Amino acid sequence: MFRSAAAHHGTYVAAGTSYAGLQWRFQTNGTVRSSPVVSGGVVYVGSSDGGLYAIDERTGARRWRYDAGSAVTSSPAVANGTVFAQSYAGVVVALDARTGARRWIVRTGPRMRQPWGHESGDFYISSPVVSGGTVYIGAGDGYLYALRAADGSARWRAKTGGRIRSTPAIADGVAYVGSYDGKLYAFDANTGARRWAFATLGAGLNSASFGYDRRSIQSSPAVAGGEVFFGSRDGNVYAIDTTTGRERWHFDHVISWSNTSPAVDRGLVMAGSSDKVFVQGLDAVTGKERWRFTTALNVFGSPSVAGETVYDGDWAGNLYAIDERNGVERWRFHTSGAIFSTPAIADECVFFGSDDGGVYALNLTRGPGLHKAVFYDEASAKRGTLASSAYVSTYFKNRGYELLDAAHLDAYLAARTADREPSTVVFATDDAPTGQLMPYLKAGGRAVWLGIPPRLMDYSEKDQGRGFDAIDRSGARAYLGVGFEDANFDTESARPTALGERYGLGGWWTSTWDADAKTVTSVLAYDEMGDASAWLKTYGSRPGSGFLRVPVVEIGPYPTNLIGIRAAAEYFPRA
Repeated sequence: MFRSAAAHHGTYVAAGTSYAGLQWRFQTNGTVRSSPVVSGGVVYVGSSDGGLYAIDERTGARRWRYDAGSAVTSSPAVANGTVFAQSYAGVVVALDARTGARRWIVRTGPRMRQPWGHESGDFYISSPVVSGGTVYIGAGDGYLYALRAADGSARWRAKTGGRIRSTPAIADGVAYVGSYDGKLYAFDANTGARRWAFATLGAGLNSASFGYDRRSIQSSPAVAGGEVFFGSRDGNVYAIDTTTGRERWHFDHVISWSNTSPAVDRGLVMAGSSDKVFVQGLDAVTGKERWRFTTALNVFGSPSVAGETVYDGDWAGNLYAIDERNGVERWRFHTSGAIFSTPAIADECVFFGSDDGGVYALNLTRGPGLHKAVFYDEASAKRGTLASSAYVSTYFKNRGYELLDAAHLDAYLAARTADREPSTVVFATDDAPTGQLMPYLKAGGRAVWLGIPPRLMDYSEKDQGRGFDAIDRSGARAYLGVGFEDANFDTESARPTALGERYGLGGWWTSTWDADAKTVTSVLAYDEMGDASAWLKTYGSRPGSGFLRVPVVEIGPYPTNLIGIRAAAEYFPRA
């Protein structure tokens, strides 16, 4: 369930700390602000396209989709073969985890009016929490519901003074939940009787006086060590005594919203900040800040912890891996949309959604992480056929790829051939030295080629004005073992295969110099003539290694499909 368990510590079983490549990417037709959960080899996640998806954890293939009728920004919960979720319309459903067939449905009441009327950011929905055969969930009508998991019948419901977007935490017979009225409530989990309500500083503020919301609690509480921790849009992270409902401490973000749900681990409370753009680690006892990690943009998704690594995303599309001990960045992965989704970690993978509509599964390893490099050489680019070479090289360099020129490419390839550590090299120009390339590929490396495949054109002849007379189809076949007999400069429309979509390729494009599909290892996209526009030829034993051709789509000097190319470049699935 959301935040791993009913008490919402946000901690997961220890996993590797190094990024080992993309396991898969799954595309939906809307933003993915739901946080995924993993159960029984399946990833369950919602999308703003109204779908609740079941995705194979290993392959990224869709198992089923349930049409919820409105955006699903809550996180599912899975218990006893049943998936529970809520849509933005306030409809709670229980589905068969294997088939997606509906078992029951409960409709909550109409959304309460906001006190000011212009509060923004109301896109997260309370997620179901399953405990002791009961489903606890908040709703926009201001009630916290306790429903029988077996049939959806009501055990009780308890009223608050505002919409409930916070996900309840259940611990020691008490349900804790925040409300848009600026109060944190504690209800008896068996009867719904109110034990106490804590009013934040924001409960007494008038948002209209500020021009933005200073009152709501969207954060979901976490319970640990006799305290309940949560954030508020009044700009504070709070620690409240679970028995008395009295404040132990608060940390002020100085007006900036704390929408995130705190993670609690090893005496630390970890939370993110919206406009102040950081993730922090606070001492759970004193509330003093131990470390602060600065992000590129706002943080709404909640931190998750596995081992000694904290994972969280930001509006710039970065998924960060942060050392829990000192707040130092270990690595980052970039998507093309803001990340509102909270990561989940399972089976050496981290799963999360993005506003680009994608659900991502990233591999983790305890060994060396994925080496990433991009080849660009100004002289080679002038001889090559790609207009966007300089732009491509800058794009990948800015995302952590080591920039290699002609003088350093062979040395890099030789080093990776010798150590056989996982690596990928994007060739931003198609005129590149290839002497060390084949040994590198046979040793388990990955070359990502965007232009005309190697040895298919003699660029020295092209320099002499021969142009396409310099084509050598037999030379390319002899070098790569791939046929280009029907290849030409004619543009053909191409669409990705199901495998290509898991690589991160989407939509359609036009390409040239496509390969004989029978001579490649895997076809990632077919053109209209049945040739392979995007493809992989494998030479080594590492899954996903080899020569990967993904044609860059250019409008003048600007490429339009770099997000897909980057996903494909880092696609290294475990067998």
